[in-house]
Amino acid sequence: MTRFPIVLLDYDGTLAETQPAILRSLKEAFEASGYEAPSSDALKKQLAKGGTLQTLFQAIVPKSDDEAAGAFVRHYRACYPKADQEETVLFEGVKSVLDTLKGKGATLVILSNKHAPTVHHSIERFGLGEWLSGVIASEPQYPHKPDPRVMTDRVRPLFPDAKASEFLMVGDTTADLTFARNTGIAGCWASYGHGSAQQCIDLKPDYRIDRVTDLLNVVSR
Repeated sequence: MTRFPIVLLDYDGTLAETQPAILRSLKEAFEASGYEAPSSDALKKQLAKGGTLQTLFQAIVPKSDDEAAGAFVRHYRACYPKADQEETVLFEGVKSVLDTLKGKGATLVILSNKHAPTVHHSIERFGLGEWLSGVIASEPQYPHKPDPRVMTDRVRPLFPDAKASEFLMVGDTTADLTFARNTGIAGCWASYGHGSAQQCIDLKPDYRIDRVTDLLNVVSR
């Protein structure tokens, strides 16, 4: 038995330590787009918001247009696979936690603002698919967390009869926690990830985990 039968899991900063690969690829993409690469601290501040590549670019280059943002995104996606292969790792204990939760009957679904093909490739590379019942990630035609339409348009069709009380959103940024609040489900902050600590604390999440293995205590009765 589990307290939450359906666990929605963010990916970057929650299951996988992707920040080194992301920072490297962002800097390469800014340079390829003709801009000076921002500092790591400036990039981390934007990453803490849990948005998309386009919103990050437009926050740093506020007078840019959609065409420039699109070019930046394409440069990033060209750079990222190599950086991801060389630098991304799973957080300690991820596989054992997923195995235990699935063994207890929990349904595990990735819910990420990361580009869908990139998430699927990473999941395949790390062999996580056997524990997952679904992967919901960024696609151009769909909204992103924290937009509540992510729940109505993408999550609910998978679980049409589930009660809000059956869901738990686990993530490291304000996008994840605000999404949980916007949709009336429980939120769990992964404090070890990439989010702004104070901003996440201010959202008063229902649960907090300081390492992946802490999730077992949250989900298990």
